Amino acid sequence: MGTYKGKILEVNLNTGTIGSSTVDKGVLRKFIGGTGLAAKLFFDRVSPDVDPLSGENILFVTTGPLSGANIPGGSRFSVCAKSPLTNMWGESSCGGNFAIELRSAGWDGIAVEGASGKPVYMVIEDDKVEIKDASDLWGKDNFEVTDLLEERHGGKKKAKVVAIGRAGENLVKYAAVCNGKRDFAGRCGMGAVMGSKKLKAIVVRGTGKVEMASPTQFANRRKQLLTKAKEHIVTQVLGSGGTNGSMDFGVYIGDVPGKNWTQGDMMDIASKIGGAMLNSEKYLTGTESCHGCPVGCKRVVSIKEGPYKGMAGPGPEYEGAASLGALLLVDDMAAVIKLNEACNDYGLDVISCGCTIAMAMDCFENGIIGLKDTDGIDLKWGNAEAVLEMIGKIARRDGFGDVLADGSKRGAERIGKNASDYSVEVKGLEVPMHDPRAVHSMGLSYATGIRGACHTNDVTFTIGQGILVWPEIGITGGYEQKSSEGQAEVVMISQNLGQITNSAVMCYMLMSVINGEDLVDLMRAASGFDYDLKEVMECGERIWNLKRGISNLMGITAADDRLPKQILTPTTDGPAAGSVPNLELMLKEYYPLRGLDANGRPSKEKLNSLGLSDLAAKLH
Repeated sequence: MGTYKGKILEVNLNTGTIGSSTVDKGVLRKFIGGTGLAAKLFFDRVSPDVDPLSGENILFVTTGPLSGANIPGGSRFSVCAKSPLTNMWGESSCGGNFAIELRSAGWDGIAVEGASGKPVYMVIEDDKVEIKDASDLWGKDNFEVTDLLEERHGGKKKAKVVAIGRAGENLVKYAAVCNGKRDFAGRCGMGAVMGSKKLKAIVVRGTGKVEMASPTQFANRRKQLLTKAKEHIVTQVLGSGGTNGSMDFGVYIGDVPGKNWTQGDMMDIASKIGGAMLNSEKYLTGTESCHGCPVGCKRVVSIKEGPYKGMAGPGPEYEGAASLGALLLVDDMAAVIKLNEACNDYGLDVISCGCTIAMAMDCFENGIIGLKDTDGIDLKWGNAEAVLEMIGKIARRDGFGDVLADGSKRGAERIGKNASDYSVEVKGLEVPMHDPRAVHSMGLSYATGIRGACHTNDVTFTIGQGILVWPEIGITGGYEQKSSEGQAEVVMISQNLGQITNSAVMCYMLMSVINGEDLVDLMRAASGFDYDLKEVMECGERIWNLKRGISNLMGITAADDRLPKQILTPTTDGPAAGSVPNLELMLKEYYPLRGLDANGRPSKEKLNSLGLSDLAAKLH
């Protein structure tokens, strides 16, 4: 079975029992792994009306055939469950070093059901699995817990740790799952799901190897891929500037949102908190990579002066710099680094956290809330100290932080009046830091995203920027960024491709470097299945429809395929001034192509054609 072992570690925290289950080869072939496999297992085992923070909500930690495969972008794993933030299908992807360790221990994934009566953590050493008391770890944040567990379970080979901070313990609805101190499964509140189970951490050490089905074929393709990664402009830019380098380019097309999506000209702020500043001698001390990846897009930084002097460690990615900087008009790089570190240590998704605070700042500026509501914190634009204080209050659910801990949608509903006008989310998931007014296809991608607004669950952003061209599947390039016409088909193809990315599981940035032949060859060599490109793309379509159907069963309808008011309001300044995506036009093209009915459900015919008759029976 190649890199697959076909084994899922089964843990029940109600009873403390530990076992294993076997995944059928046919299921692996059709749903690949990662989020696809997790969705299939969830559909088969969990009721759609389950309370996300109950023991009945199973948490799936899954790998795919390319997880830990020692290729650029092959370090990733998935964390999936019903989301407490969106109340629909939730998933998150994470890089780092955990995936290779879990696979080396002989497991394709972990299914955690039930909830412990006291704090616990899990230790996996190959086939030996134990549930240990975590009372001494509860109340500690991610960095300290990671250090303690790495030391406690040290040895010749360093154990790998995923953990939650206080945000997860306190059930902040956008709490992250943390892999070490720099890599996060941030979106959809999977950290809160762990917290609801009183599961503080998972520690893994494996002694086995990740075997390829066709080692020679894989080695040859890997060699070619390493050459491509070395020569391709995307990986060169990522290596030299990190992901925050995209801020320096994004401001030229209006891609970087400012002041809660109301300011379009972000040139000045980008010069202060963009990639060039982060990579300057003032802050940069080194670079790091995820397992097996030669790109080195991770920044290591330190602050040598000012109020945050002495802080050293992982620097912010683009999403962190934009959501905690540009979106809030915080224009000091040292402050952005500190805010990002605080989110990482508490275990908060930087996108949702920044967006939720931005909503509150808009409410503060417009007189909907005042100092009495915010516990005396002056939430004016650019006030980094206020943001830092509020991040801590959110993680602890302290005072006004308790309101914001539920996310921008629920937080705005709790604030009342017209606060919801300032909440920038889709289906409850805060919008990432790429503006659909600059690239209209992103608007359709966000509105119909399988977990809500997302820029990594498909490759629409890189297609819209002209970076990714795959003519073999219909992505030919040359798309007009600020046009809404003719975007539906390419978004649909992009979403199907994205499901493969998150099921295989690999970094979506790699998709700009490889082509269809590369992808199929890698998957064949790793899995042992004799895929061709048509079958692989059909897998992506099947997985998308399964996830969509699961969320339909949870209450999602066509009415939820929308964009927030702030994004449908044009900016008056910047490169995208006056531009607004025509979502109605794009949806009118998209629904028939996708095979969705008027209620936003995959049709019975579509589901049956994809081998999802069991889902069709429940939906129709």
